[in-house]
Amino acid sequence: MGLFKTVKRRIVTFQNLFSKKLQLNNKNIIITGANSGIALALAKNLNINNNILAFVNKDNSNIRDIEGRDIKIINWDFKNIDDHKDYINEIIKFKPNIIINSAATFGPENQKYYELDIKEFFNIFNVNVFSTLKIIESSVKAKEVEQIVNISSEMGSISLNKEGDYYYYRTSKTLLNSITKNLSIDLKQMNINVYCIHPGNVKTKLNVGGVILPTVASQKIINICAENNLNFSGKFIDINKNILEW
Repeated sequence: MGLFKTVKRRIVTFQNLFSKKLQLNNKNIIITGANSGIALALAKNLNINNNILAFVNKDNSNIRDIEGRDIKIINWDFKNIDDHKDYINEIIKFKPNIIINSAATFGPENQKYYELDIKEFFNIFNVNVFSTLKIIESSVKAKEVEQIVNISSEMGSISLNKEGDYYYYRTSKTLLNSITKNLSIDLKQMNINVYCIHPGNVKTKLNVGGVILPTVASQKIINICAENNLNFSGKFIDINKNILEW
C-alpha cells in the first residue's frame, strides 16, 4: 500500500508539471495554519510577490525564514478562541485582500458517537470553525477583502457521507461549509467572493497517506484565487474547480 501511494503521488505530481501556474501579485493575504502542509506551501509561493500575515499555532520555525518579503507571523492557539481580541487591530491594520483559512485539526482517533467528549468537541470547533469566523469578522472591518477561501473537506459534505463516524471532524467541516454559504449571501453586497475548497487527498500531518503533494494542491488553490470567479461564491469546489454537493 505504501509503495502504491508513493507511485500514485509521483504520477499526480508529474501530471501537474505541465498545468498552468497563475500567480497573485501585490495582495495582502492572511493564511492560517501556515506552519505546515498546504498553508505552508501557500505561504512559500505567495510570499514572493505579496504581503503575508501568517497565523500559526506554536512552532513558526518552518515559516520564519522563507524566501520573499518580510512575513508577519502571529502565534495563536486557536483552541483559545477569546485570544482573537488581541489581534483584531493587527488584522484591520493589515487590510487583507484575501483570506485563506487552512488551520485545522482532525481530533483524536476515536470519534464514534459513543466516544465523544464535549470539551474536545469545543476545542476542535474553535480551531476548525470559530477562529476562522473571528478572523473573517475582523478582516471585513478593514473593507479591503476581495476573497475568503475556507479550506474544507468532502468529509464535511452531508450528501457525500456514506461511511459515518469521525464526528468531531465531519461536523466541524459541515459547520464551516454552512457558515461559508451564509457569508457568501451576507457579503455579496460588498462584492466579496466566499467559497470552500476541498483540496483532495493531500499528504499532510492530518493525512500522511495522501497522494497529492502540498505544493501541487497549493498551486491549484492559487490558480483559483487568481481567477477570482464570482460564480464560485457560495459554492463548495475541489482544486480542479468541480462543484461538490453540500
